[in-house]
Parts: sequence; structure tokens; C-alpha cells
Amino acid sequence: MSARPTLEQARSRLRELGYLDAGVDRLLFGPVFRGRGGAFLPAVLLAGLGGALAAVAAVEASEPGFGASPASIAALLVHVFVADLVPAGLIALAVGAVADRSRRPGAAATAAGLAAGAAVFVLWIVGAYGLAHELSPRSLLWGIPVAAAALFLAAAVRLGFLARAFARSGSLPGRAARRVFAGAAVLGLATAALLLLPRREPPASEAPHVAPRRIPVVVLAVDGLDLDGPGRSDEIARRLGSGATGWWPAERLSPPEIWTDLATGAAASAHGVRALARVRPLGSPLALRPPFGTAWYLRFAGPAVGLVANAPVSEADRLRLDFWEVAASAGIRSLSVGWWAAGPWPGATVVENRSILERASGGPEADAIALGIFEAEMAKGYGVATVYLPGCDIARDDAKARASAVAGVAAALESWAARAAAGECALVVLAADSHPRAAGALGRMVVFDTGVSPRTLRMRPDDAAPSILARAGVPPARDLPGAALAALFAPGSIETATVATYGPRSVPRTSAKPESDREYLEKLRSLGYLQ
Repeated sequence: MSARPTLEQARSRLRELGYLDAGVDRLLFGPVFRGRGGAFLPAVLLAGLGGALAAVAAVEASEPGFGASPASIAALLVHVFVADLVPAGLIALAVGAVADRSRRPGAAATAAGLAAGAAVFVLWIVGAYGLAHELSPRSLLWGIPVAAAALFLAAAVRLGFLARAFARSGSLPGRAARRVFAGAAVLGLATAALLLLPRREPPASEAPHVAPRRIPVVVLAVDGLDLDGPGRSDEIARRLGSGATGWWPAERLSPPEIWTDLATGAAASAHGVRALARVRPLGSPLALRPPFGTAWYLRFAGPAVGLVANAPVSEADRLRLDFWEVAASAGIRSLSVGWWAAGPWPGATVVENRSILERASGGPEADAIALGIFEAEMAKGYGVATVYLPGCDIARDDAKARASAVAGVAAALESWAARAAAGECALVVLAADSHPRAAGALGRMVVFDTGVSPRTLRMRPDDAAPSILARAGVPPARDLPGAALAALFAPGSIETATVATYGPRSVPRTSAKPESDREYLEKLRSLGYLQ
């Protein structure tokens, strides 16, 4: 058995094989080989930096205005860097244990370095791809610092591995390095270009040609009716039973996600609204969506220790058009009151959810405010009009308040069903529960339309938006997963023509002031939406 090489012999041997150059020797080799305990310290620090750069690059590619805010960039960089030190340290312990037992450290060290460098590229590419619906060539400029961080990280991991192996057994690699990391970085950049550059929103489509209907379509959206549980209202159940009903199995999701599914006819993976709140790292003036690999900190650990604040969901998160936006774009005067993730849209009157909840002290009052605004606006004449009523859901744990909210919904339903029976409108009632209590609970779309008798059929939540639009005379889009359900409406009233797409939702995005966000979040917390 050959004698264990000295430190100088090890250094000479590694330089001879191409593992070290003068810069790397000076920056990494000395600290690595002086102490076994610190072998992976440079790698851990570089892993934190690489992960932070990947996160900043992903967010900058998807959030308008983020790149122009140095404070936001610095805040996210620092937060993610510090947070990533924890998983990086744990991984370093595991890799160190492997290095201690390695008898062929060269290949294993290179493999560990390649995996570490690849992880940085994955965080960047998957993060940008997941957050941004459209990416510009400028996004690839972030590949320069990301690739540099990945290269240094890979070298640090490899040297740390070799140092641990040498400290344990005196083992050194037997083959040359061959600049494998530089080749891997080029491959990573090429992969990013292939995946990110083709990611484009389809061009804005022309407004669909419509055949406006004689009567308006009115949509009452009611959250939390609990029609399948022991506490259901028999009065409301009887009234809904007189309409044509489509049903689907209920899901336990956040209210913004459920109701945006129904409003857009698209899944959350397409419309982008998944949670009740964005996040705002301490020191950042802008809120953001957590990129891939950061949700554990930005959604959970950071808020738990007070370093990250929630920011309310808004129309800036939504990537698909709601049905009233489509109708307005097609020239039909539209009204929306109280929906989640709703905001200004040309041709539509939109009263945001925030403006309703900020004025309400509880569920019954929230519904009363929304219905008051809705009734007043309806006197102005709209072709498509909708109001979202959250009162029953807000008051789900307060029997007295819930009874009051149910009574308000029953009165509104009775009034509008009578108008539908008189031929003044086509009424669509969307009843979905974001906190279903009964096993096997259902969501429902109940239609009151001229000449429609009670019937029941199974549908998908995706069918609601195209059905509403088709009844208003707007051709459904073929790129939506759902379809218009003619069986629920008056014979011959559903538009049968289709269009390829409604196009993307492209409007300037703004971020509310932190102070305004905090006030709104406190209101959501007081109403039971946030813990």
C-alpha cells in the first residue's frame, strides 16, 4: 500500500490533473484542505448564492417592474440566499458522508459537482417557466450570472468532496478533469434557450363576433351554501330544485382558486390564481409569487418568523380572461361585483372584492354591500352581470350570522328567479363551497331560463364560463377545456359558433402599496380567510 501523500503532494497532483488553477487554488483549495470540517463551507455559500440568483432571475422574468426595483431584487436575493444555506448545509453533510467512504473520489466528486451545478440551472429554468407566461430574450441575460454561480458551485463541491476523501483515506483522483463543468454550463445555457425562448403568449385575438341576446345573463355566485350538509337551507334547496342543474364533485381549495376556475373556464395551472395571497419579503416594496424551490421559505418558514409578509391576491396574478372580460371585449356591456382576483377592464364595470370586504364587518354585511351595489348598477343596463356573495362562507362557524347570510341569499335568489320567470333575464346561480363539510359535497350551476324545466346533469367547473358566454351570444373558445351546456338553457338560446381562442389577458400590472395590502390582509384575517 503506497504511503499517504502530503498536502503539498496532493496539491501538486490535483493541479497536474487539471483540478486546480491558480485562481481556484487561491480561493478554494487553501480553505478546503486546511480543515476537514470546513471542506464544504465554500460550496454551501455558493449554493445559497446560486439559488438566490436563480430565484431573482425567475421572478424578474415574470413580474413587471421587479427588475426596475433594486430594493426588491436585493431583498429577495438576501432572503433566498440565507434561507438556502439551510438545505445546502444538510445536503453538504450527506455528500460529505459519501466522500468519507469513497475510494474513487475523482468520478464521484465530478458527479457531485455536476449535480450541484445542474440544480442551479433547474431552479432558474423551472422557476422562470412556471412563473412567466411569456419570456423575452432578455431573460437569457440572467444566464450569465446563473452560469457563473453554477460553475463556481460545481468546482467548490468537487474540491470539497476531494478534500473530505483525502482527509479520510488519503485518496486522490487518478484521471484528468477535462473541463467538464464548462461543457455542462454551455449545455445548461443551451437548454435554457430551447425551453425559455419559445415561451410566448399567443397574439391577442380579434374580438369574437357576437349575436347579442334580447335579455341579459345574470350570474349569482354564492360561496358556502353547504347544500349537502345537515345545515342546508330547505328554502334555498327547494328554489334551486326548480331550475336546471349541472353538478360536479366539490374540492377543498382556496376561494380565489375555486372561483377563478369558474370565472375563466380554465384550471389554476393556466389562470395562475392558486392561493389567497402573494408574498412580500422584508425590505421589498413589491409583492411576488414564490419561484420554484422557494415556497418552503417564502410561504411557510419566512412568515412564521416574521421575515416575510403575505400580500393579497389580485388581478395581477390572473393570466386568463374572466367571462365578463370576454363579454366586454366582444362589445357586451358587463358588470362584475365582488369577485376574487378581479380588476379594471375596458368596457366592464368592475367592483373589486377588496372594496367590498374592507367595508364589511362580517358575512351578512359583505353580501348586503355587494347586493346593494349590484342592484343599483343593474338599473343602468348590462348584457352580462355577476355578483359574488361570500357571506355564508365567512359566517360558516357563527350560526346566527350564517342564518342571516342565508336569509339574504334566499331573498336575492327569489327576486332574480322571479325576474327570470318573467323573461327579464336568464339567471345562472353558481353555488360552490370553498370549505365543504359533507362527504360527497357537490358544486352546482343552476339555470333559470324561459321554457326550461327542472333537470339534472353532470358537468365540469370548466363548463360554467363558456356556458354563460354562449347564452349571452359570445362564441365559446375552442382552447378552453370546457364546453357550453345547451341542455341547461332555453332551446335555441346558446351560441353554437366557436372561436379558436379569446387570447391572453394582457393589461399593465401594478402592485398595491404595502400599507394598503396590510390593511386588506388584516380584514381577510378578521373574516376568517387567513390564520
